[in-house]
Amino acid sequence: MAKKVQTVLGPIDPEQLGITDMHDHLIRTGGQEVREDKDFLLNDVEKAVKEMEDYYACGGRSLVEAMPLGCGRDALKVLEVARRSKVNIVMITGFLKNRFYDVMHWLLHYSAEQVAGLLIKEITEGMDRYNYVGPIVERIPSRAGMLKAATSYHCITPAEAKALHAVAIAHNETGAPILTHTEYGTMGMEQIETFKKYGVDPARVTICHIDRNPDFDYHRMVADTGCFLVYDGPGRTKYYPDEVIINLIKRMVDAGYQKQIMLGLDLGRASYWKTNNGGPGFCYIIEKFVPRLKMAGISDAAIQDFLVNNPMRALAF
Repeated sequence: MAKKVQTVLGPIDPEQLGITDMHDHLIRTGGQEVREDKDFLLNDVEKAVKEMEDYYACGGRSLVEAMPLGCGRDALKVLEVARRSKVNIVMITGFLKNRFYDVMHWLLHYSAEQVAGLLIKEITEGMDRYNYVGPIVERIPSRAGMLKAATSYHCITPAEAKALHAVAIAHNETGAPILTHTEYGTMGMEQIETFKKYGVDPARVTICHIDRNPDFDYHRMVADTGCFLVYDGPGRTKYYPDEVIINLIKRMVDAGYQKQIMLGLDLGRASYWKTNNGGPGFCYIIEKFVPRLKMAGISDAAIQDFLVNNPMRALAF
């Protein structure tokens, strides 16, 4: 059977992806971050549709909506955005870091096998519109297309270790690719080592936010495992100027890792959106970052790999 990419509107051929933002956010209706800071609230479908129209107009064709369970994911609203825009949207099932789940959350009490069973059904049957807050499960036709796990800053908590195990089980059962959150770019190697322990091929794992730890030797060691790396910090100068990320990418390309690099924006705050009179906006990679990559001497072929060819391999199963 030919591999497909599982979008919220159904499976597509990998060749239909085009330019792909591998880590971003369109909808967040609640959760811990919203309680702490209202700038994280992304509940306006009209604005999300407008952002995706602009993204499509500047050349974007696909996007990974990386909001997992228990953090404000709203699959029905994302489905509406997908139906009203031309952008292919892949959704996530899985978890963020430990602090987003209090002591009563089922992740802390179910076994890894029980948790995996819930994730598998979101991949194979349809996402629960209520994000498994229970007790009633109501599946929508849209299925998740990636599994997600996360780790904390320089550590993996027991709940996070369980989530990594559950995601590994679900991956081994379904073949769905894995995307991870790293806190300030730490614990990438430990994530890969954990997945390998459970029989996961690192080539099916995509590690995000790793550019917040712009240590070339560290990136090279992580890439040597065979996984994908997502540089999703472009435009957010509060972490690092683009020059730091561009120089890191250039060194990685020169070292032979061109086929493992992908890009994203992670625009998880309302203030990052043009529709809220903010920025950098969803066209930033295409309109601002790619020209800077070219100025640094990175080839068109490499950029095509980052934006199109590598996502095709990372997302298909």
